[in-house]
Amino acid sequence: MAFAPIPATHENAKAGRLRMLAVTSAVRSSLLPDVPTVAEQGLPGFEAVLRYGLVAPAGTPRAIIDRLNKELNAALTNDEVRKRLAIEGAEPLPSTPEQYGADIEREEAQWSKVVKASGAKAE
Repeated sequence: MAFAPIPATHENAKAGRLRMLAVTSAVRSSLLPDVPTVAEQGLPGFEAVLRYGLVAPAGTPRAIIDRLNKELNAALTNDEVRKRLAIEGAEPLPSTPEQYGADIEREEAQWSKVVKASGAKAE
């Protein structure tokens, strides 16, 4: 058993060399609509996904942040960009800088608890 990103496993699953038990996102993948979520398999509320986004140094002028966000969100509506992302199993989620910041904060809080509970230590 392994947790692996869809792009690394999709072709092997299609060829019958791997059996996908679930996806770790909150909703089913559009690339793998027949594969249930972990929540559907009995762990309600479970979600562990890879998120990609843009960040900028603290103090970056708001006008630059807004322009970057506008251009990124525009790119995510482009059919060719969406097609390329879909091939990789990625689901574009256009948002605002505030929403992405909240995502980062939520993930940090969630996974810090897991790391602390595991007893893992940096060496």
